[in-house]
This record gives sequence, C-alpha cells and structure tokens, in this order.
Amino acid sequence: MAEVTTIPVDWQRTPWPAEEAPKRIALIELGLLDPAARTALFETSGITAWPLLQDDRQPHLAAEGPCLFEVTLESMAELSAQHVLGCALHAWIESRMATQRLASQLAPAMVAYPAGEPPALLRFYLPQVIRQLHAETQADWHHSLFGGIEQWWQRDDNRGWQPLGVMPEQAPQESPWQLTLSASLYQALQGDPEVRTATRVLTQQYPELFAGMCACARSQRVEAALLAATEAGLVQPGERLAYVYRRLLAENQER
Repeated sequence: MAEVTTIPVDWQRTPWPAEEAPKRIALIELGLLDPAARTALFETSGITAWPLLQDDRQPHLAAEGPCLFEVTLESMAELSAQHVLGCALHAWIESRMATQRLASQLAPAMVAYPAGEPPALLRFYLPQVIRQLHAETQADWHHSLFGGIEQWWQRDDNRGWQPLGVMPEQAPQESPWQLTLSASLYQALQGDPEVRTATRVLTQQYPELFAGMCACARSQRVEAALLAATEAGLVQPGERLAYVYRRLLAENQER
C-alpha cells in the first residue's frame, strides 16, 4: 500500500484494530472545505459527524465549524482516495470513548476564558495551539480536555502526522469545565500578531495572492515573507507589508 498523507504512516503499516481497540476519529473543519468536497465527505459511507459547536442561535457554527468523524476501514480508504480534505483535516484521535461523548468533552475548548478578557472562540485543535495546551499538564482543565484520549495525531509540515504525546490514563467525569487561560498563554496561543494582521489585510485587499491556496498555508507564506523582510533590514510596518505583498506576488508569477 502506497503511503498517503491523509492518515498517520503508522496506521498504514499495521492491521486495522479489532472492535475492542480504540476508535479512529478525524477532526475536520467544515468551513475550510469547498462545497464539492463537503458533499463528498458527507456522502462517504460508514462515517457519522458530531459537531463541536452547537448553538441554535448560530446554526452556521455547526455548519462551518469543526466536527468529529468516526471512520471505518472502508471509509478510511475512501477518504484517503479523495485527496480533498487538505488543511481542513486537523487531527486524528484514538479513543475508546463513544464519539458523541468525546465531542461533548472537547466542545468547551472551543471557547477560551483568558484572564482579564471576555470569552473568545478558540480553534484549539490547530497544531500550534494543541501542542501548547497539551504541554500545560498542571492546568486544572488538562485532564478534562485530554482524558480518555489514547493518542492525538497532529500534522507536522516536515514530518507528517506526529503523536502529541502521553495522555491522561482515565476518562474525565462528564461535568462542565472551562478553558481558563493566563494572559501570557492566551497571547502565545494567538501567534505572532504581525503575521495575523498582515494575513488578514492581504487576504481582504489582494485575495488573488492566495488563489487556490489552503487557508492554513496563507499565514505560513506571510510569516516566511515577513522573516525575509526582517533579514532585509525593514522595520517600518508599512514597508514590511509592502515587501510581503511584492514577495508573494513575485512567488506567484514564478509558478
């Protein structure tokens, strides 16, 4: 079997687990799929979706937000063959918990409660975010978030799917919890503000720069261009943004 980037390499080299083994669950952000890909996903036989965001007042959150998809051997093969998920596939999770219960367990992490600030939506499942949350082993919410998960596979641009690391052994009690964060941790989870701002401005004003590009790759290209701007000695915000624009435009023309 040829290796594919949709699933962890380890899974391609071992037999499909028996019924008593952990389930294999995909975490997919629906808003990052084009309509055809979304239709193909929901028409895949043998999978069921459990949204992490459910608010009757804002139904678009369930339609566009992250969902858990429990897969079978057959649906895994079909997903691998589609090659349409791209950066919408954020994680693979192994757990013996019922997937519906796991979705309820993860749902509170969608809202962060940073110290001194109002609650805010958080894409906690992004690789750079989930790694930092997993490292907070002493946080009072750590077991509530990761308990009952036997492994969380997150995508690494250079090494493919990588295991997040050791998880709490026991599943948490089914009780409400909040993702309370210190101001410093919340800022760290947000990433570089200059990258965020430049990506937003360029996407809004010059969307053609990112035509045909996955949403997750946009900030990566902007970050690389800003690093080049620093190496070129540019310090003024306007100059740096103009440099990023010219660099991305030149890269597109070279393709």
